[in-house]
Amino acid sequence: MILVYDGSGDQEKLLREVMAPTGMEYQILKKLSHQIIEELSPTSIICFLKDSLSEEDEKLFLRQRREFLLIIMSENEPNLNERIRYSSELVKVDPSNIEETRDRLRKALSSHTVRKLKNITDTSIYLAKNGLYPGNTYFASPEETNLFLSMLISKHIDRDKALIVSRFNLKLEMPEILNERNFIWVTDSIGAQRNRPVNLTFIVDSIIKRINEGSTFLIFIDIFDLMIVYHSFYDVARSFELIKSTAMEKDAYLVLIFGDESMDHIQFGQITRYCYEWSPNKISDLEE
Repeated sequence: MILVYDGSGDQEKLLREVMAPTGMEYQILKKLSHQIIEELSPTSIICFLKDSLSEEDEKLFLRQRREFLLIIMSENEPNLNERIRYSSELVKVDPSNIEETRDRLRKALSSHTVRKLKNITDTSIYLAKNGLYPGNTYFASPEETNLFLSMLISKHIDRDKALIVSRFNLKLEMPEILNERNFIWVTDSIGAQRNRPVNLTFIVDSIIKRINEGSTFLIFIDIFDLMIVYHSFYDVARSFELIKSTAMEKDAYLVLIFGDESMDHIQFGQITRYCYEWSPNKISDLEE
C-alpha cells in the first residue's frame, strides 16, 4: 500500500492523474498520523508539498525507525529539515507535464538506495549527506581516500565501529582515528599485526567476520591493486563479491578503492557492477 499525502489539501486531481496509470494500489489522504501509519503499514508515503512541512508533519516523519520509503513531491525546491531531506526521495512536480512527473515518481519508487535507510540518526544522516547509504557498495578512486578518512573526524561517527583495510600503515599516521580494533594493515613486509597479501582467504574472512558480528558498520578497503599482484583477478573479484554480499545483507556501508590502471575496462565493469561511484567534492557536516 502506498499512501499519498496531500499536505496542501488541494492537489487531489493532480495526484490522481500522476498515480492512476501506474497500476499501484494507493490511497490519497488529507490527514496523516502515527495511528494511520501503524494501521495501514505503507511501503511508501508520498507527500506533496507547496512550501514546507508543518511542525506536526515534520515530527511525523522524524521518527528514529522508519519502515516506509518517504517521497517528497513539490513544484519548487522544498525547505526541509536535513534529516528529512537526506532520508527521502525528492520528486519535482511539473503540472504542465504529468508524464514526466510520473516518470520521476516511478524512478523514486523503484530506487532502493534511500529505501534501505531505516534508522534515522545523526550518523545515518551525516553519511547520507556525504553520499553514503546503508546496504550499498560504493567504488572510488585512490584520490578519494583522504576525503573518506576526513569524514571519520566527526562526532557523528563511532570510529571503533568503522573498519579500514589498507595497504598503507594508516594507523601509524592517524593514531587518533585508527587502532587495532578498526584497522587491518595488508603489507608485503613481515611483522606483528601485519597481514600479508598472499593470505587472501584469511583477510577476507577477517573482514566478513567483523561485519557478521556487528562490530563494524562502515568498511573502507583499498587493497585490490595489491591483491591482484599475488592472485588472479577472478580470485580477488570473487572474494570481494563475498564481502559485498555480506555488507549488503547486514545493511553496512562499503567503500572500495580501485586504481584506474589496475585492470582493463571489462574487469572494471565486472567488479564495480551493482556499485555506486562515490566522488564527493568535499565532506559536509550536519547543520547544528
